Amino acid sequence: MARGWGRSEEDLAADKEQSRDEHGQPGGHRTDAERESKRRGLQLSLARIEQLLAAATNPARRQALETARAELLERLEGL
Repeated sequence: MARGWGRSEEDLAADKEQSRDEHGQPGGHRTDAERESKRRGLQLSLARIEQLLAAATNPARRQALETARAELLERLEGL
């Protein structure tokens, strides 16, 4: 049997295009999910940084963690 683009792949592409037309903007729901996923990842990173910051005793390490914390907070505000 020959391999390559079959009718089913063409149908999938047509269905995807039709779905985009029905929902308005392409990937509208997907961008919301991606944004929420990024937000959750940043929140988890921030929690980890704060945990490390609470345990850090070395001043240089604390400064690096505080810098990382500030950057994560800034990125969270940007979302």
